Amino acid sequence: SDTTTPLFLLVNENTASASEIMTGALKDNGRASVVGSKTFGKGVVQTVSPLDDGSGVAVTIARYLTPNKVSINLKGIEVDSPDTSKMCPDPYPGL
Repeated sequence: SDTTTPLFLLVNENTASASEIMTGALKDNGRASVVGSKTFGKGVVQTVSPLDDGSGVAVTIARYLTPNKVSINLKGIEVDSPDTSKMCPDPYPGL
């Protein structure tokens, strides 16, 4: 129930799927600042149906959107700041 403590999400190009959905929700609702680098951009759900010849066909059955109706697919989520040094300053500088 604590919605006042600052929340920072550290993401990069390997942040995908469920973690992107959570990042988009927290960012769109103003609950978290996103730092690091742009996320992967995995914003679809697909199902693969096998064919008689052993191959298969992939069909997109759903798309992920942020609460603000922004598609993350192939675009990822942009960070608020690429600089993480001010987030957690070194408590022991010079050691």
